[in-house]
Amino acid sequence: MKGNFTLAVTLLVGASVLLSAPAEARGRGGRKTGTRTPGNFQSQYQGTRTGPNGQSSQVNRATNLNRTGRNSWQRETQQTVTGPGGRQRSWEAQGNGNVNKAENGYQKTYNGTLTNGRGQTNDVNRTINLTRDTNSSITRDKSSTYTNETTGKSWEVDKSATTTRDGEGGFTTSRDSSVTAPEGRTLGTGHSTTAGQKGQGIRTTGSWTNQAGQSWQYEGQSHHPQAGEADHTQTVTTPTGRQRTTTGTAKWQHQTTTP
Repeated sequence: MKGNFTLAVTLLVGASVLLSAPAEARGRGGRKTGTRTPGNFQSQYQGTRTGPNGQSSQVNRATNLNRTGRNSWQRETQQTVTGPGGRQRSWEAQGNGNVNKAENGYQKTYNGTLTNGRGQTNDVNRTINLTRDTNSSITRDKSSTYTNETTGKSWEVDKSATTTRDGEGGFTTSRDSSVTAPEGRTLGTGHSTTAGQKGQGIRTTGSWTNQAGQSWQYEGQSHHPQAGEADHTQTVTTPTGRQRTTTGTAKWQHQTTTP
């Protein structure tokens, strides 16, 4: 149970708050490759995370995406994090997805597996509904289920994000998230707000509250010195007021091949 709880919280906090800015940049790069022609898309990501004591961890991630049809794909991802002492943590994911147009947006589904470095595997089922409204806002509702193949128990991770653009290069994104245990108990909820202006970087503030009512506060800033690069600084404040500040740099490359 502990392994699954850690998995759910890591994915939720990492994707929704801590990595929001770099993820948006990588997403824009991916969309430039063209989704209508079957082919292969390769992405390489390298990052460095430096803690308050000056020790650094290296992150290496590789993704291969094969377009299997006009609206479907197969994806494989591998990531390894190497700590200051050389200790490594890794995971790999693979699965299939498809996207279908819907009224004022689309629906994207994904089914696959996620395996950690100890060989523990979770089945992943995810649905994303994107809706565009008339005032330049986009809402993404994401529902994910992680099922342990050994125990059969499932954890639910729900996220909602609404992005509004001002028409002058600025945007604001509001996110809400939650993690639910197999017995239906809410393990925690999160909220964050990201604001950015073209050429001026991105700032995110947020919080995570666990089932006991304890809250962690987050504040982070990111900017892109040039295409394919990002610098990031973040501070997390614990329920007792203790703060931890980390910095990071990241680089990524994309390559597309077609038959």
